[in-house]
Amino acid sequence: MVYSAVSKRGSGVSQWGLAWRRFKRNKAAFAGLVIVGFMGFIAVFDRLVAPYPPNCIIGLDIACPGSGFTAYRPNAPPSLANPFGEDKNGYDVFSQVIYGARAAFLVGFGASAISMVISIVIALVAGYYGGVIDNVLMRFTEIFLVLPFLLILFVFLRVFFVFNTTATGGLLIVIFIIGILSWPGNARIIRSETLQVKEFEFVAASRQIGASGRRILFRHILPNVLHTVIVLTTLQIAGSVLVEAGVSFLGFGDPNTPTWGREIALGAQAVNEAWWVGAFPGIFLTMLVMGFNLLGNGLRDALDPRLRE
Repeated sequence: MVYSAVSKRGSGVSQWGLAWRRFKRNKAAFAGLVIVGFMGFIAVFDRLVAPYPPNCIIGLDIACPGSGFTAYRPNAPPSLANPFGEDKNGYDVFSQVIYGARAAFLVGFGASAISMVISIVIALVAGYYGGVIDNVLMRFTEIFLVLPFLLILFVFLRVFFVFNTTATGGLLIVIFIIGILSWPGNARIIRSETLQVKEFEFVAASRQIGASGRRILFRHILPNVLHTVIVLTTLQIAGSVLVEAGVSFLGFGDPNTPTWGREIALGAQAVNEAWWVGAFPGIFLTMLVMGFNLLGNGLRDALDPRLRE
């Protein structure tokens, strides 16, 4: 009876349950989950966490709380009222950092969603069918692989902001271009995994019983390359956040949206007088990228079907 109960309880554990069990044992991965969860919380509830509205000039803007009682002090050092200080525009750095978290998550998840969908479809089709289809798709991938990614991004953004003086939708353009141009490397990696998985016996058996190519791709091959897809997705999110920060730092980002890169650029202009302006956004940017990297490594180890309990 004891053996039966244990056996029944063990057989009732799903694959996701086993994955969660492995994930919890990985302290680094759990730390990454906590970091990403914390950043996600402040991104979702930014207007509740931030004491000031976005791009609010303290002491001059009537929309800022207490502006009538607060002096205009650009580059003011950290204090109880402004824990991260103020930048040269008179913005509260703490509030700008909080609002920058939402922009970082929008860019990270939006660009990664576009990039990974393209990568997965092209990689699975090319790796499974092979032959002419594989050659055509891989040559198409190599064309995108050699394109000057950052140069094209800068040109597109400059042209967009020249013809759109209000810069409305600038962040969406950044997300779209990053996603469209950053998929080739991921597609090549997923294709190499697909070439290995399609040789497994269960894939051959599925073909023998008449399963369609689409069913084999998305019901048999994709779950067995999912661990690679997840790791690449987390790295893509981190990379997209870094690219957007670099774009904003160089002045090509959306001027209407508070971003960490834009705040770091303001800090670079006054690094001797107000080090805090660039330091705190840089810390948050580093934490978020590190969190996604730790989380991705932990998910890879937990979800890899070839690992044993």
